[in-house]
Amino acid sequence: MDLRALFSRSSLRYAVVGALLLGLLLPSGLALLYETDLAQKTAKADLQRDLSRTADVLALSLAEPVWQVSPDLAEPMIKAHVNDPRFVSVVVREVGAQRPFLEFQREAGAEDLTLTEQRPIQRDGKAIASLTVVMTAAPYAQRLQDDLVRALWRSALTLSLSLALILWVMQRRVLQPMGHLTVAAEELAAGRFDRPLEIRGPDEVGRVGAAMERMRKALLSAFETLRNHAQTLEDQVGQRTAELTSANAELMQTLAHLKTAQEGLVESQKLASLGRMVAGVAHELNTPLGNAMTVASTLEYRYDQLQEMLTGGTALRKSLLMALVQDTQQGHDILLRNLRKAADLVLNFKQVATDQTSDRRREFDLAEVIDEVLLMTQPRYRHTPFKIETQLEDGLSMDSYPGSLGQVLTNLLMNSLVHAFEGRSEGHVWIKSHALDGDRVLLTVQDDGVGMEDAVRRRIFDPFFTTKLGQGGSGLGMNIVHNIVTRVLGGQIEVSSTPEGGARFEIVLPRVAPMHEAAVVSEPLPLA
Repeated sequence: MDLRALFSRSSLRYAVVGALLLGLLLPSGLALLYETDLAQKTAKADLQRDLSRTADVLALSLAEPVWQVSPDLAEPMIKAHVNDPRFVSVVVREVGAQRPFLEFQREAGAEDLTLTEQRPIQRDGKAIASLTVVMTAAPYAQRLQDDLVRALWRSALTLSLSLALILWVMQRRVLQPMGHLTVAAEELAAGRFDRPLEIRGPDEVGRVGAAMERMRKALLSAFETLRNHAQTLEDQVGQRTAELTSANAELMQTLAHLKTAQEGLVESQKLASLGRMVAGVAHELNTPLGNAMTVASTLEYRYDQLQEMLTGGTALRKSLLMALVQDTQQGHDILLRNLRKAADLVLNFKQVATDQTSDRRREFDLAEVIDEVLLMTQPRYRHTPFKIETQLEDGLSMDSYPGSLGQVLTNLLMNSLVHAFEGRSEGHVWIKSHALDGDRVLLTVQDDGVGMEDAVRRRIFDPFFTTKLGQGGSGLGMNIVHNIVTRVLGGQIEVSSTPEGGARFEIVLPRVAPMHEAAVVSEPLPLA
């Protein structure tokens, strides 16, 4: 039996012994103290009564011997009383005498148990002596103490026998069965359910043992059921795991297909964006090149006329030559201006195309890059009632990715054209930029279009989310805008909008973009 069980049984034994001691000794002690105090009070009351009566009797009986001055006659009277051990002293003193007429002394006991009475001894109504009687209740107290000691011995003997009998019964009927129950409970707690409990009997401990045996059998059955259920669950989990593995492989394959499809969509949108840019640039180039062709044709016609005059023998007049020189000079100027304009368009297109296709990092002026992007997007706005207005702070130099920044700005402007002004006869887009501090700039693109519902605004940067599903929108544009701003340019983008209140995109960019091993997004953006 382990120490825990022994300690538990010893604690129960000590508790029973302590309860018996308190239950027997404490009431007995209190009762004895109460009875002792009551007996002392009773003894004092009886002593006072006997003392008073004895003093009265002695005062009357000693009057004649004192009058006759005969101590021999008085002594038998006193001895008849002092044989009682309660008497401590009897003193008879004549009036005016120095020495007592008659005296009896005995050793006094405790002062609190001693009482004194005085009486005058009279003859013919005249006091001839005084009587002092002292009595004590010590003999009664001694008898009471002896009785108390005997009662205590009887109580101790009774208590010892009772304790021995109770402990023996408790050991046989309680502690030993409880020890067996403790061992059985420890085995049940350790998970050993194969050993039956051997505790039987009609008493409470036996009923507890029977209940524990039923609990053991129930636990054994429950654990067997749990093991079977666990085995079934394990088989199901294995089967489900295999199914999930197969489904995961299918999902990975589907994800690969989706990624390929997404790349195809991005590529198609890239080509569409490049096509729109080329179409816009071609439209812009058409005017200066057309003008140049017209001037060249006119100059060719004038030179043919001069050739005919020279070969036909016609006299050349000064006025004709001056007109030819003037037309040639004017045509040269017109031709030079249009070719320079075409060259600028080609140069800007080359710069924007290079930035957007290579995503090359370089130092640039923010206002200049925005102007270059606007030059490429203006053809889409030129034949619409919608206007783009700028308010750009000069001198904002940046070390970043102008191609990615141009992609973001182009996509926002195209989205405003496609979404913000749908059903509108007029509208404005404002592009503003200024420095927030020495390290950051704020780029704002705002329109006064139809705005967005809150549900649309919260999902505007989600991939494949578009309000133009089936109408040419892929839902990738704004997601890529968000990725470029946050991952490539190292900035933040926020959108605020209300229905019929337009939309406002605020882009906070570091003036020095974080370094990247390779460009994250290098293709032109699709429309959202």
